[in-house]
Amino acid sequence: MPAILFLGIITSYEDIKSGKIRNKWIMSALIYAVLVNVVLVLFYPSKNGIHLPYLIELTTNSLFSVVLGFGLWYLGIWTAGDGKLFIAYVALLPLVIYSNDYQKWVPSLTLLINIFSIALLVMLVLMLCKIKIINIKEAIFSFLKEFFQPKQWFNSLVYLFAIYWIIELILKMIGLNSNPILKIGLTMLIFSTIKKKIGKWGPYITLIISSIRIIIDKSVYSLYFWKNILILIFAWGFIRSFLGGSISKLGTEIFSKEIRVKELKPGMVLSEVIQKKGKIKKEDLINLRNQKNIKIIKHNGDYYIKKPKSSFDLDNLIEEESEGLNKEQISIIRGIGIKKIKVSQTIPFAPFIFLGVILTIIAKGNILILIKSIL
Repeated sequence: MPAILFLGIITSYEDIKSGKIRNKWIMSALIYAVLVNVVLVLFYPSKNGIHLPYLIELTTNSLFSVVLGFGLWYLGIWTAGDGKLFIAYVALLPLVIYSNDYQKWVPSLTLLINIFSIALLVMLVLMLCKIKIINIKEAIFSFLKEFFQPKQWFNSLVYLFAIYWIIELILKMIGLNSNPILKIGLTMLIFSTIKKKIGKWGPYITLIISSIRIIIDKSVYSLYFWKNILILIFAWGFIRSFLGGSISKLGTEIFSKEIRVKELKPGMVLSEVIQKKGKIKKEDLINLRNQKNIKIIKHNGDYYIKKPKSSFDLDNLIEEESEGLNKEQISIIRGIGIKKIKVSQTIPFAPFIFLGVILTIIAKGNILILIKSIL
């Protein structure tokens, strides 16, 4: 506990003050955690010797935290520093902490749920403090537009039919098939990775996997299967539209400000995307100009479209990392001839991770289950 408190206080303070999480605190915490676990294993064995299952789960949990930490950084959900801080906390927490709603092999999944539950709650409160009626109307319209988009429904069907199946097969082999949160979470991660890194080839790959499933998986020929897949698609569409459509765009609108491009600095995070379109037909050009919040810039014979950022925009000229813009990307933006652009007002995430850890310790696992039991 002293190590957790020290790590939480110092990293939260520095993240708020300078926006950085220094590696020396992460390394110190990891070394401390390794030394403590070695001492416990060597000098405090159980009556039957070293408890091998505990060591195995400690190892799988640590490896899982590494995959989560760097996976979420790779997808741009948090910074590399946040990912490493999460790994350090997982190393410091004994498995007994997760006794409430224990997730076998990967108990740190509970910690991740607690962290993002608190972060989402705080963000919603901040939004409510700044929100305007027009913002609510735009958020509702954005949600409905995303939710009832036929292309998104078809893509969701194909991706879930293929990816969710692969995830189920893998988790079944390692004995984790009964964990629905893990299945949905991993599906979302792989879904986002395919869209971000494979782009337009993603649907073709998933169609091939879907074809293989239709041939070898006999369960797809039952009403029970299609009832479950339709429920899953509906839930997926709701979450996708709520987070990617209404909440993300509402957050972008509230927590962003427009600045001159010449004022851009490394580390700033854009709240708009820039798409290079080359040549555009006259009717398409008129259509785009009639859309709200879209700016069209013509440079060297090519058209560039600047519009609010969305998690479903695959075509983005500036592929910034979660740490923000670098000097080269700033030069590209300036070279296009854009005069103004919106940047996000970022919020330090280390305090949310620390608070998530404290709540996990208090609840001995999932904080949502503790709240439900109290109510």
